[in-house]
Amino acid sequence: MLRPWLIKRGADLPLLLIFAGVVGGLLTMGLLGIFIGPTLLAVAFMLFDAWLDENDTAKPPAPPPAT
Repeated sequence: MLRPWLIKRGADLPLLLIFAGVVGGLLTMGLLGIFIGPTLLAVAFMLFDAWLDENDTAKPPAPPPAT
């Protein structure tokens, strides 16, 4: 329970996502997964977040309404 809280202090990620990474990593990769799971989820989350931000800024502005 202490590990997700420590990871949360160093990253701007939702605590539930970090906890899911710890539990999922533990179940799939064993003891090493406690460290690898949250890291992989954090990288995927940050890439997805950057991709969403890029798509929001790439949209051209809407034309002004015709009067």
